[in-house]
Amino acid sequence: EIASCLVGSEMCIRDSSMLKLSAILRTILASVSVSLLLTASAGCKDSSQSQGVGWQPNVPFGTLPPGFDTFPERWNRQINDRLAREEAAKQKEIRELREKFFKEEDPKIREKLQSKLISDEAALSVIHRRQSEGDYIQFKTPADIPADLKWEDGLDNPEIGDPNAKKGGVLRQWAPGSYPDTFRPNGPNSNSGFRGPLYDEIIIGLVSIHPVTGKIIPGIARKWAESPDRRTVYFELDPDARYSDGAKVKAVDLLVNMYIRTSEHSRDVFYNNFYYQNASNITIYDDSRFSVTLPSPKPLLPYYCTLFIPSPPHFYCEFGPSYVERYQWRVPPTTGAYVVKPDGIIRGRQVILQRIPDWWGKDKKFTKYMYNVDQIVYNFIGEPSKAIELFRIGELDVLNITKPELWHERMEIPEVHNGYINRSTFYTIYPRPPTGIFLNTSKPPFNDLNVRLGFQHALNIQNIIDITFRGDYQRLNSYDSGFGKFTNPYIKARPYSPEQARAFFASAGYTIPCPDGILRKPDGTRLTAAITFPNSSPTLASTLGKLKEDARKCGLEIQLDPLDSTVAFRKIMEKRAQASFMAWGFTPPHPMNEQGFHSRYAYDERGSLITYTNNITAYADKEMDKLLDDETNAATEDELQKATWKVQQKIHDEALWVPCWTTEFIRLGYWRWVKWPNSATTQFCHPVVFDPMESYLYWVDNDVKKETLEAKREGRTFEEVDAVYDQYRFLDSIDSLDNKDGADKLPSVPAIPENGVTQEEPPTTEK
Repeated sequence: EIASCLVGSEMCIRDSSMLKLSAILRTILASVSVSLLLTASAGCKDSSQSQGVGWQPNVPFGTLPPGFDTFPERWNRQINDRLAREEAAKQKEIRELREKFFKEEDPKIREKLQSKLISDEAALSVIHRRQSEGDYIQFKTPADIPADLKWEDGLDNPEIGDPNAKKGGVLRQWAPGSYPDTFRPNGPNSNSGFRGPLYDEIIIGLVSIHPVTGKIIPGIARKWAESPDRRTVYFELDPDARYSDGAKVKAVDLLVNMYIRTSEHSRDVFYNNFYYQNASNITIYDDSRFSVTLPSPKPLLPYYCTLFIPSPPHFYCEFGPSYVERYQWRVPPTTGAYVVKPDGIIRGRQVILQRIPDWWGKDKKFTKYMYNVDQIVYNFIGEPSKAIELFRIGELDVLNITKPELWHERMEIPEVHNGYINRSTFYTIYPRPPTGIFLNTSKPPFNDLNVRLGFQHALNIQNIIDITFRGDYQRLNSYDSGFGKFTNPYIKARPYSPEQARAFFASAGYTIPCPDGILRKPDGTRLTAAITFPNSSPTLASTLGKLKEDARKCGLEIQLDPLDSTVAFRKIMEKRAQASFMAWGFTPPHPMNEQGFHSRYAYDERGSLITYTNNITAYADKEMDKLLDDETNAATEDELQKATWKVQQKIHDEALWVPCWTTEFIRLGYWRWVKWPNSATTQFCHPVVFDPMESYLYWVDNDVKKETLEAKREGRTFEEVDAVYDQYRFLDSIDSLDNKDGADKLPSVPAIPENGVTQEEPPTTEK
């Protein structure tokens, strides 16, 4: 408007002095315009209001992201084209197999070809079925929902937590490792260690599994029903379900989540395969009702559908090519009880989660005793000794003290003996993270199986467990430990053996010792491997240093590559590390290994390495792909058990991962004002959990806090608390669950699968 006035005025002004004034005003206007442009430009690059974590789009709830209107049609066309390509490829493969089968005379080879043919024909029938069922995304009316469905709501399960839990207070805890690279839930660098507290642990999915009975209970869906063929689940959303900003959760939001994650703007190659492999149809009937159809039947079918989550559409009103940068520090509204507090962010040091006072699930049966504290303060402290000292003086409320040196030494302090700090050992029933060393098969020397096998025998893991961890830890064996009957119990970790290690290294061509004892090939190539790991723990560096010394006795030179945890994670995900010490988080009820070892997450169609996928070993093998497909497509628990045992055996046989150590318990230290459940079904914490802090069943008693701090000042003491909670014994004591809910309290060990278990024999030096 100012510019228009100036232009209009200038046309009428003839006086020279007025012309000069007009020129001056134009100059000022130009300067202001440039300043505004610079300010707007800067706002797209830093943490200003348009970029910051507290930013909210000024658009009505339900506004759809740009480009979403054409997404269903584009996605359907993409899936139909992919099915057509896979159909043609599978038909060609079947024809070639048949030709080989009829020409082959060896009965053993014919048997293998026949087995492959049966598998391929089954896969082709699935493709044909998907094609016959129509588009992946469909829109129908409520009248199209079958009338004879049996709806369930899971409300016959017992409550979770303790009715005595108090709301309020602040809980301060240590966040080990580096500050995350981004707050985005997807895209580059989004799969950091902090995404659990930020999203995964607090988001309420469609349904959940009751941690004691093992039965399905409601989440944002209040009821569900399975189709007779056990491939489709119909859901009805809870009318109370809301995002943290107050927007109502709608069925179409599942498609919004798909759109964001599969878009090229997100730069996340994982999700296109993920949605293609894990569903064949999503049908929206109205705002609250929808169905998800899987390519094949699944055990615990409704829970499997929780892989699909909603996203608030209005939040992504600026979605586009600049998504990764524009949304770098924005936290989307979620269905959980906590939201990041904008003024609680100290970049690089602190993140505060604020409980939503009027959260939609605060009075629901299974969540009313959860999410009790008003604020959870995560402090990023790089030096562990500093975190321990802050805990000792009461600046942190809780600390994981599972490490032996913390439990046996660092907690022998007056605050513990005087009863101000309590200690508890909590035995859990939960899948164990595969803590170990992942070997990158795309890089020498681990592109050679013999080197990988020798490397496993060259690591003296048991010595670390016995001495460094004082026998408190146990050796991991199977990659999928802790899954009960789905864990292959016949796989045993390879023991430390210089003789066996050298035999395998010799088979790989490393036969000549250097003056320093390290083996080399005749061409001079030394047997050297670097292990990348986060430098957040001095204990880890010391531990790997001990492994390095014992490995020299086997002719292996290990180079340690300690990096800032964020930098280390980036290097691992870009698959530049030769070997990496790390662990993935696992969740019940059964293993899902596809994303970690399938070739589709290792190389693209041109043979180029794909980065930022969970297949950090870059392993690609057709036989493994077949086993992983069987695991993914298993229709029953028996089928899943057989398939996943074979996958675990293949991981072992191919020596892709060196199993290190684990514990069956978590040890916590906490100031006595931090309280834990003690109800009929929940003692200290529910059993199916990796870390009790992830259960959100704890609370802070501010009256006890005041009492404790006063007693400390006055020199008064309390009884020392050093408790042990054995969840196996506790579950056995719950008589009401013995037959009523049919929950299997102790996992059974099934028979050895067909073909048995193979353990490789080390080759002789001559061989």
